[in-house]
Amino acid sequence: MSTAERTPDTQRPRGQLKLLAIVAVVLGPILVAWLMATTQIGIPQGQTNHSALVEPQLTVEDWQLGLEQVGYGAPWRLLVTAPEGCTEACLALVHEARQINVATGREADRVQHVLALGQPADEQLSRRLEQDYPKLQRASLAPTAYRDSLAAHPEAWRQGPQLWVVDPLGRVVLHRDPANPGKALLDDLRHLLKVSKVG
Repeated sequence: MSTAERTPDTQRPRGQLKLLAIVAVVLGPILVAWLMATTQIGIPQGQTNHSALVEPQLTVEDWQLGLEQVGYGAPWRLLVTAPEGCTEACLALVHEARQINVATGREADRVQHVLALGQPADEQLSRRLEQDYPKLQRASLAPTAYRDSLAAHPEAWRQGPQLWVVDPLGRVVLHRDPANPGKALLDDLRHLLKVSKVG
């Protein structure tokens, strides 16, 4: 038998391998997607936030909170509210807000940390805030309006100082859950900064 007669037989297995490779490339992803859908393995969770989402919606206007700039181009805010005055727990949240702000890295200039007090700070507190947190913005908070606006939310949110994320339009979007560390709020804020078109 000559070499020319054997060539078609030797070529046939290579042609079959190419056909199988093409079928695998086309059907492989479909099979993997079907397996993921039926076993629910490898499917991302629908909820991406780690902190408590504020629903029903609140705004800083509900709290009669006078912030200098609200709207497109305004900063995101890490807002500490202290309707009864700023105690050590309040100062711990102010410190945490600053740390989260710094940890946003190159996006830090898009974020402000703000303290909203229900009563004026005394001289000692003012000195401490100016010394320890020179970039901290301060605002006044209407305690009654604040508590009334939180009537439909968890009772714990109305007690003591709280840490919130406020978007550039003045909507209060996230609440720091005491059961979650600041890292969870940082992850959520980084995600918001990444997808945000307003601030």
